[in-house]
Amino acid sequence: MSLNAGWPGAKIVFFDCDSTLAAIEGIDELAARRGVDVATLTAAAMAGEIPLDQVFRTRLQRIAPTADDLQWLAERYWQTRTPMAQEVLDALQVMGIACHVLSGGLLPAVQPFAERLGIPPQQVHAVPFPLETCSPDDAINIACSHPLARDGGKPELIQSICQAQQIHPRHALVVGDGASDLETQALVGLFVGFGGVVSRAKLQQHASVFVSGPTLADVALFAAGSQLLPRLQSHYPSLLAACSQSSLSHETLHSRPHRSPS
Repeated sequence: MSLNAGWPGAKIVFFDCDSTLAAIEGIDELAARRGVDVATLTAAAMAGEIPLDQVFRTRLQRIAPTADDLQWLAERYWQTRTPMAQEVLDALQVMGIACHVLSGGLLPAVQPFAERLGIPPQQVHAVPFPLETCSPDDAINIACSHPLARDGGKPELIQSICQAQQIHPRHALVVGDGASDLETQALVGLFVGFGGVVSRAKLQQHASVFVSGPTLADVALFAAGSQLLPRLQSHYPSLLAACSQSSLSHETLHSRPHRSPS
């Protein structure tokens, strides 16, 4: 496995949650728990076939999740965390790479899960759903007005977060499985499409790098880049071993040259 030409590594990594850090789509899990079906809408939005904002309100209105539902979902995320997710996050953060979660999922479920993985709450970005302070209808309105509830929201937030952290977006890496993640590719230094849970044709075709999983170990390699690769080899040999044992091969690695900050 080889690194992208000229890619020094990431200063900040943005992880999607659903079907990336966890092997479920949270909204579909909530729907099943509430006895409704929104899987077709979710799949169409994740594949980029319909705009996210066209399905976001409809799904929430059909599901009408309660605070108990969201607490249950946080535990479901933890139970279904993707293999090597914890090891990758631990290694990157020890090596000084900031790890953020950037998710179109609901914050009351995503944040407890991310915190159990060791990500500080201020580095967890998801859709607010404040049932504790307002009515369900108002919570839905607040959720649907958030940037992460529509197409184009992830690049906007990455731009804002990187600016606040004084990190050029070209030093950022994004890993995710869906169309909203792929939207970030033109902004960041490296986009890694993850197919370890759901393999989407659009990502396989267009992602800078596509890894087929089933673990997230390969993300550590790309985040480390050429600058931190020696440290990764020295201190985290199990991660590199998992990379070599994954289903990724040279033939399934699609990459473009890294673009330096301008």
